[in-house]
Amino acid sequence: MPIFNYIQPYLSRRVYPLLLLGVASGLPLALTGGTLQAWATVENVSLKEIGFLTLVGAAYTFKFLWAPLIDRFVPPFMGRRRGWMAIAQ
Repeated sequence: MPIFNYIQPYLSRRVYPLLLLGVASGLPLALTGGTLQAWATVENVSLKEIGFLTLVGAAYTFKFLWAPLIDRFVPPFMGRRRGWMAIAQ
């Protein structure tokens, strides 16, 4: 089965945590992008306010611009990665 050869690496137990991290990192964008707008429309929220809600997703959309700039600075506590994760929380 040639297709099984392509799928087999993704069935490893070591890949499951990465799958969960991928879902968790993409979930906020999906929620703010589609679900929240649909819910606001059903609840008769004005188009002006719905448009303002789309600005929440702008940070994810333009991440390729601001991420290299942020990566140059190291917070004065907990190191580079953990420090930025603490600030983002």
